[in-house]
Amino acid sequence: MQHNKSTKKLEQIEKISENEGDISENITSTMEKFSTNKTLKKFDILKRSGQLISTLTITLLLLPFVGASSIADLFTRNLSNAEGNENAYYDVKNNEKINWRSFLISMAQRFMFLINTDNEVLNEKEEAKKIKAIIFDDTSLEKTGKHIEGIGFIYDHVKHLHIRGFKLLVGGFFDGRSFIPLDFYILNENRKAKLDKLKDKLDKKKSKLELVKTEIQGVKKLLKINKIDIFKANQALKAKPNKTNERALNTKKRIKERLENKITNKQKEKRKLVSLISELSEEYSFQKTFHCGIKDKEYKQQYKKKRGRNTAGYRRKQELNEDKITASIKMLKRMIKKGFIADYVLTDSWFFCKKMLDAVIATGRLHLVSMARIGTAKYEILPTGQELNPHEIITKYERKQSKYSRKHKSTYIVFQAKYQGVRVKIFLIKFGRHAHWRMLVSTDTQMSFTRIIEVYQVRWTIEVFFKESKQLLYLGKSQSRDFDGQLVDITLSLVRYIFLSYYERIHYGMTIGGIFRELSQMSVEENLLADIRFFFHELLKIFADNAGIDFIAFYEDLLRDPKANEIIFKIGLKSEKQAA
Repeated sequence: MQHNKSTKKLEQIEKISENEGDISENITSTMEKFSTNKTLKKFDILKRSGQLISTLTITLLLLPFVGASSIADLFTRNLSNAEGNENAYYDVKNNEKINWRSFLISMAQRFMFLINTDNEVLNEKEEAKKIKAIIFDDTSLEKTGKHIEGIGFIYDHVKHLHIRGFKLLVGGFFDGRSFIPLDFYILNENRKAKLDKLKDKLDKKKSKLELVKTEIQGVKKLLKINKIDIFKANQALKAKPNKTNERALNTKKRIKERLENKITNKQKEKRKLVSLISELSEEYSFQKTFHCGIKDKEYKQQYKKKRGRNTAGYRRKQELNEDKITASIKMLKRMIKKGFIADYVLTDSWFFCKKMLDAVIATGRLHLVSMARIGTAKYEILPTGQELNPHEIITKYERKQSKYSRKHKSTYIVFQAKYQGVRVKIFLIKFGRHAHWRMLVSTDTQMSFTRIIEVYQVRWTIEVFFKESKQLLYLGKSQSRDFDGQLVDITLSLVRYIFLSYYERIHYGMTIGGIFRELSQMSVEENLLADIRFFFHELLKIFADNAGIDFIAFYEDLLRDPKANEIIFKIGLKSEKQAA
């Protein structure tokens, strides 16, 4: 990530505010700059009576800043002079007619307008150094409620187990200094693909069983013929005892032994296949009774809601079973259409595929930089035209073509290739002495090793966004049974993050012209701590290198680990300075 003065957004406000009222006032002032109320006014027509949607939404946005964990908590503890009653707020959250996606993108567009207005214009050299990127990643939102609409079981890659909840897929924009979320999808893990894979495996095993049965029948026929041959050979030997007839008899007996052994082995294989088919059939029948891992009985007890087909809520509910790649491509097209122009699209290995490559290339202006799995996929090496998988490439080229980067303390192999007909540049990288190889792929064939590392590290900004939003802005904390309620709570968390990103940019960032704001003693201490955090980050790099650990994987795991965050908080590094 880029070197900057940024710290966690909420903590910055806490440092310059003496109480929660001041925090709320600062955020309210920021919201006014974003013309939040004016943007929300277009939704007021959707509510016929009572408090306006715009007024109620403003209060909902302020919940974390007034110390309220929920609407009920807001009224129970009397933390704010909130207008209306609880039901009015729930009515807004559950209103499927409100287009929350347009509200989120409007706030993001306003953010870009404000920072471009507040800062001086960059000169061409400074502008060229900025890494602008659209970033996609997903995170798990664990839920405890069994009756939440559309809930299912998903696989959590941090906990390495299946949990009840949703996958949140977020697309965001990094402008060279700040990351802001632009769009998102709430997703289930579609079990149809798993069922199809299970059915395909079952069918293959059944076909294999039939083949084995046919082979056994064929061998038995040969054995029957062989027994007749042995009988004839015995008769010939008795009639004329000589070495030729004796050798012929022994040959027939050896053939019989081989055929009997083959039948025995095939029968063992048959029994294993029968047992495996029985298990797979049972598993397939069992999985068919589930809806995203939820049993039929629980699925029927889930909250259900009828929505008008022309409503925004209906369209968002239909997205629940979308696959990640399709959803990401749709978000990418909307972002470009809304004016968010970047140089790169950054993803991790779960998003790298031909479909994503084609979508990025089709934009005509973006390059994909993605981690890719080191598996069995073949790459056409240029200019030789050889088709090799990454393991074969490493074996063949590690000694002859590998290079060492002192800056990043890593060994790497770089080559031009084609992946399913698409021209790419591939970097196979090993951080440290005993780490596993990792692979970065880019459609920018002119990209250097140092540049691709700098660009890919920008992807960590979305990891920081997930961590901060979950810890501070109630992301994923909603237990609303209504899918629309889940949708609204996530939208509000993302909008809060945009507000706090702007607040940090204005109050703690250096202006583009290089003018520093007058610093209080607290700010001086904060900058000193930021330098300590930077050296802590460098120390982690040295540790990873000496331990032979892949630093990229190590740092990403650290960002996601709650225990690590707790320790960092205790030693005063809660708001770590993100370094490239």
